[in-house]
Amino acid sequence: MSTIIQMDEEKCVGCNKCILGCPAELANVAFVQDGKNKVKIDHDRCIHCGHCLDICDHGARDYLDDTERFFADLKQGVKISIVAAPAIRYNFADYRKLFGFLTAQGVNLCYDVSFGADITTWAYLKAIKENNLQSIISQPCPAVVNYIEKYIPELISSLAPIHSPTLCMAVYLKKYRKVPEKLAFLSPCIGKFSEFNDRNTADLVSYNVTYRKLKEYIENNRINLDGFPAVDFAD
Repeated sequence: MSTIIQMDEEKCVGCNKCILGCPAELANVAFVQDGKNKVKIDHDRCIHCGHCLDICDHGARDYLDDTERFFADLKQGVKISIVAAPAIRYNFADYRKLFGFLTAQGVNLCYDVSFGADITTWAYLKAIKENNLQSIISQPCPAVVNYIEKYIPELISSLAPIHSPTLCMAVYLKKYRKVPEKLAFLSPCIGKFSEFNDRNTADLVSYNVTYRKLKEYIENNRINLDGFPAVDFAD
């Protein structure tokens, strides 16, 4: 799923907004098809920031995440717990009803990634003190890491030697809480795909489920969240 940003060339009018707005040089490339201006994505250069999705006025772009696979695996009886980004409180009127629905589908427990942020802060302070670090680039954003790896590799050594809050939470759950089931991350971010599939993250998180695709799944399947009991974050 490296081509997570999808193009619908029929809808593309070649307005070049994506080229103008893209922070990654030559990730969007103009070409002519049947006498019409079009834009294509160079997926090797794309950093998965998602900015082109926001600025495309013509519905020519979409993205893939793991939402469909997540629900399909739940239906097959795969054991999964979720870790949710704090933005869930903004994206869903009552996230506890959402958790009730997910629990009814087979999700075991729901964890708050905010605790992972506390772990990350502790780890940053420890690394700065023990390694006498004067300047580091934090790396909770996979798009920033992608950009550095693809465009400014000389800065790789300046990246913080600490995982993102999501992965710090995943390490904590797996190593210290001994959570046996797979983990799914719920957030607004499409770029987490890169982080979770990086060779350095040891398959700690198995699914990247975005709030947008989760909402679409709920709407397309006519699911009424009010019909489910409220379930809160696990302790």
